[in-house]
Amino acid sequence: MNDRLRYIRNNLKSQDIQGMIVLNPVNVNYLTNIDAEGVLLLTLKENYYITDDRYIEKVQRTLMIDDEIIVVNRRDLSVDDYENYFMFCENVGFEEDYVTYAKYKEIMRLYKIHSLVETEGIIEKQRQIKDFEEIKYIRKACEITDDCFSHLLKFIKKGMTEKQIASEIDRFFREKDAVCAFDTIVASRRKLIYATCNTNKS
Repeated sequence: MNDRLRYIRNNLKSQDIQGMIVLNPVNVNYLTNIDAEGVLLLTLKENYYITDDRYIEKVQRTLMIDDEIIVVNRRDLSVDDYENYFMFCENVGFEEDYVTYAKYKEIMRLYKIHSLVETEGIIEKQRQIKDFEEIKYIRKACEITDDCFSHLLKFIKKGMTEKQIASEIDRFFREKDAVCAFDTIVASRRKLIYATCNTNKS
């Protein structure tokens, strides 16, 4: 089992929570590297990722043996299968800041959970603590951003539009195999030009 999943499981155990349903795609990706529609189940004995035909192959390519996650095709599940996942769990956690009340009721009905309890942002709190790999990417993103700024100091000329400068920023990041987390924004005021771009190393 990978370290992130193991950490979550240990924390759930300390809160007397025997399983968890993870629906937030950001949290799923953090724990598994999966970037495909589906739901992650942490049960008493196994971890499952339920998805559909469109993503089965992609998910299987993403996961490593050490992740210890069983990929399940939603189409193959019966009503009894859903109910069996948390059959022996007294308490099952969910993401209270992400799940709507309608989704909450759907989960209770589908999995026949005895007690669905809040996890107090357990995954989000873990995400705040960066591991070695994340720190490496953050440093790389800062380095690329600094290089981009240095490049812009030589690139920008009188008469250029904000759109032209934004396009050059995007081009620079693409060349460095990096992507922006949101659309690049360039705003100028008199002789000053401001540019913002939150970079993520891909």
